[in-house]
Amino acid sequence: MAGITFIRRDQNDESNIVRIVAENTLAEVGTAGYLLAQADNIAALNHASDADPFEWQDSDLALISCSNGHGFFEISADREDFVILTGLVSTTLTNGHIFVGNAGNVATDVAMSGDATIANTGAVTIANNAITTAKILNANVTLAKLAAGITPSHVIKFAGQPTTAGGAPAEVIAVPGALNTDLAFVQMVDNGTNNTTVLQAAVTADTLTVTFSADPGADAIINYQIIRAAA
Repeated sequence: MAGITFIRRDQNDESNIVRIVAENTLAEVGTAGYLLAQADNIAALNHASDADPFEWQDSDLALISCSNGHGFFEISADREDFVILTGLVSTTLTNGHIFVGNAGNVATDVAMSGDATIANTGAVTIANNAITTAKILNANVTLAKLAAGITPSHVIKFAGQPTTAGGAPAEVIAVPGALNTDLAFVQMVDNGTNNTTVLQAAVTADTLTVTFSADPGADAIINYQIIRAAA
């Protein structure tokens, strides 16, 4: 691992600034055990021995110049780690890139990618095919999002294929949710033993009433579709 190449303490009345130059990145300096691993290196830079080691003070703040920027760090109580206070990075930034906090909590120069990209004007462009069903909030695909040529006037709201019960020319079919403003289409699938035809279909609240040419008996089968004005 690259290491510390310079260290000097500026004595003050309160907080002491320890100026450090490291060949590492800010994230590497902030990893657990980094300061402990650099103990021998720090001692050598200060010509210290085991009998006279470099001693960290509780008031020390480390200003570290790293390979990818600068940062202020505290010293952990066990003297084994640098704990970042404020990440200070270069004021330069690659054209079209953004600063993003990395795993070491350090602002890092990266290109925006994935579902969107960003221009140096700040304009964001959504990538082709990035908007999938899972990314659309439920009940938020409206008619306004459809091209005028394919916008429907009505949509199928209910459908079914019941068998008649017989006993009268009119059959009442329960369709919970149907409105009296809905429209119905009814088709004979099997006219049964009574050989009847469909004469009329009317929708009222929660109900579809189908009138046959005669009692359809208990074996006629119809298809129905109930449509509703699109909104």
